Parts: sequence; structure tokens; C-alpha cells
Amino acid sequence: MTSACVLGCALRTAAGATVDEVVARVLAGERVDGRVARIRAPTPESKHARFLGRLPVLALAAAHEACASAAVTGGERLGVFVGVGGLRVEWDELAPALANQAPDGAAAWQRGLHRIHPFWMLRHLSNNAHALLAADVDARGDGASFGGATAGAQAIAAAARALAARTIDTAVVLAYDSLLGPETIADLQQRGALATDPLDDARVIPGEGAAAIVLARADTARAQVSALACADGSPAEPTAGTVARALAGVADGAATDIVYDGSPLARATGAIGAATAVVQTIVLEELLRRRCLPTAARAAVCASTGAPGLAAAVRVEVPR
Repeated sequence: MTSACVLGCALRTAAGATVDEVVARVLAGERVDGRVARIRAPTPESKHARFLGRLPVLALAAAHEACASAAVTGGERLGVFVGVGGLRVEWDELAPALANQAPDGAAAWQRGLHRIHPFWMLRHLSNNAHALLAADVDARGDGASFGGATAGAQAIAAAARALAARTIDTAVVLAYDSLLGPETIADLQQRGALATDPLDDARVIPGEGAAAIVLARADTARAQVSALACADGSPAEPTAGTVARALAGVADGAATDIVYDGSPLARATGAIGAATAVVQTIVLEELLRRRCLPTAARAAVCASTGAPGLAAAVRVEVPR
């Protein structure tokens, strides 16, 4: 399994907008307040606001923070890898155009579609954040965008492979997602996966999150991360065997590897889809550095799942 070292990081979640905030709430066992987990951080002013919705703007802010902490320099040796949940629309923007539509679609334009700008869908394309971040940091090296519940893990793995192949020297990995759209919540409800009580650990409290890490080639003096995504074709959550395969794929079998239960993080942040693996990487690194996991552990692995039949795992190791 190809790994890379973490040079910098930043995140935005319902549990906090800094690593210290999120880790403190995870360690305290705090739970999402309510039935959804929305990022409380204010949306920063952005020159890209005309091209991006609120969540991608927050994600770009996290990416710039991570790049600043790692003193990233641009050029042909810097790549950008992005994971998003998929095409997400802003329903506050779309609802007025649909509220008065007829069941048969008659007079759809007059009934509200005229309220939508002809290019409105372009604002929601999944590669917008990729293109704008690359322009901001002058990243002209290899990169890619991924979609789906395990997109964050796929972005980490792809960045690590590009670094190992020496096509780039540094990679910015950004992931963001929201499970708060009505179509996503309806799907969770239909599958019986939606929690109706914040104390219910067996089901999902939908949330939103964004996180970024800066990676370079493996360096034993820094934290190492590797990631893997698997799929089994199940219509809903993956089988236990698929999750085990993802975990085994990133663990090296060393006695110091432990499996971290991701539920404390999910309780604090809510379910955050494509952002999960990158947030897990950041939190696992800090927990290991603080020795908040078993004291013998210098490496830990953590899994995440999503529909249809998707599983991902990350492994983080810190130097002794």
C-alpha cells in the first residue's frame, strides 16, 4: 500500500473548524446537537462565490489554510486531488422554481423555471473546486477529481500513487460533502439508515464537512497516511467482509496497528460522506500524537462506509 507524509491540514465540521476543537469533542464523547450536523463556521468572503456554493467555499478556505501551514509553493510539481459526494444542488435556490409546478409539467417555464439562470447548473459541477483551487495555488501537476461516498479515500490513494511515481512532489487533497439535501435524507430514510434520535449509534445523523491535507513523499520523520476504497455492489451499506477487506488492505499487520472505531467521530461530526476519510486522517494523526489511543500504538486504521456497497479505510502512522 502506497503511503505519503502529511505536511499540513485543516478542516471544517459541525464539531469545529479547528483540529483542536474537533479532537476535544471526540475525546469528550460529544454528540451532534439535533438531527442534522451543520458546519457552524461562518462562510468567508470569496472571490469564487459566484462559481461556488457555501460548502465548496468553506472547503476552499480549509484548503488554503492547509497549504499555508505546509508552506506550499505552486508549479508543475504540485498536484490537486479532490473528493466530492457528487452533484449537489442548492435547494434554497432551486425550490422557488419548483414550488408551483404542475404534476404533468405543463407551463413549467411560466410556473417557475424562468427563475433559474440558464447556467445555474454550472455553479454546482463537482470539479469547480478543483479548478479554482488549482488556479489559486498555481498547481499545474497531475491531479484528479473523484465522486461518491469514498471519494476522499480515493483522492488520498491517487495522490500517494502520483507522489510515489514522482510525477509530482507535493499534493493537496481536498474533500467535502453534505448529506443534508432533501434527496439524500429521503434516501437514508427509505433505507432505514436515518437516525431519529441523536443517541442512536446504529444509524446516520446526516451532516456536512470539508477537510484538506497536504501530502509529500514518505518521510519517516512525519505522519504517514495510506488509503483504500472497495466496493461490492450491495445496494445499500457494504458487507462486513468488504469493510474488513478495506481495513486489511491498509494495515501492515504490525502489532502496533489498531482499528479505531469511527463512531466517536461520527457522533461528533455527523455522517459526512466523501469528507470522512480526510477528516479521519486528520483526527487519527492528532489522537496518535497525543497518545490518546493505546500508548503502544503508533499506527491506527479506521473504516468508513456508504451506499451503494462502498467501503474505505485509512491508516495513519506517526514516528515514535
